[in-house]
Amino acid sequence: MKKRYFLMAAMLSSQLVAQPFSPVVELDSSGSSDTKKKPSASDIQRAEQFYQMQVLKDEVKMLRGKVDELSYQLQQIKQLQMDDYLDIDRRLSAITSAKTAIMPATQNSILMVPDAQLITSDPEIIEAPKEVTPEDIQADYSASSKLLKERDFDGAIAAFKNHILNFPQSPYLANAQYWLGEIYEFRGEVELAVESFEAVVNNYSDHNKAMDARYKLGKLYHKQGDNKRAVELLKQAAQSNGGAGAKAKAYLKDKSL
Repeated sequence: MKKRYFLMAAMLSSQLVAQPFSPVVELDSSGSSDTKKKPSASDIQRAEQFYQMQVLKDEVKMLRGKVDELSYQLQQIKQLQMDDYLDIDRRLSAITSAKTAIMPATQNSILMVPDAQLITSDPEIIEAPKEVTPEDIQADYSASSKLLKERDFDGAIAAFKNHILNFPQSPYLANAQYWLGEIYEFRGEVELAVESFEAVVNNYSDHNKAMDARYKLGKLYHKQGDNKRAVELLKQAAQSNGGAGAKAKAYLKDKSL
């Protein structure tokens, strides 16, 4: 009997040894065998700050793109405005030339340029012939305007200065002086722009460019902080029925002047 019990115990023992032992696993309260570390408050705060920083970077990138796009559009608008002004200027010049052509021969046959006007130390100034015709004057002014339309600003400045110096009896003096102001304003040379527009207002007050020059001067003086002079010029320009009048009125209203 004892021998039988001994054999049974030996068999059970050998079976238990043959079976692999399973690892001991501690279950959490949810019954899952994975134990996860909960993030701390500082970890959550850092993650939130990182997210906000990424959002801000994306917004800055987007705003920079919009600024670049708007800057490009503004340059295009300025160029279109200049092209439109030049086109109008060309048409007015053609009308002026036509009126000059039907004047008596004694008034338009030959224009004598004083020798004193030809003397200059500026190497960019080209000496004009002493005898010129209205056709010569118109051709010279048209060539200057073409340089401006092609955005050759340095060449246009020299050409307009030449025209003013070499053709003191030109009907386009006010136009040339005005376009010098436009170029200087476009390039940010405010003092030279003011000087050119003032020359139009003071020397050619009845010319059709005078109101445009007053509007331009009004804006420039306002940006410089001289509100008294700005308002004076803008109100004068606002009395015009042309484009300068409408723009001057809008500027006065917009800036509460």
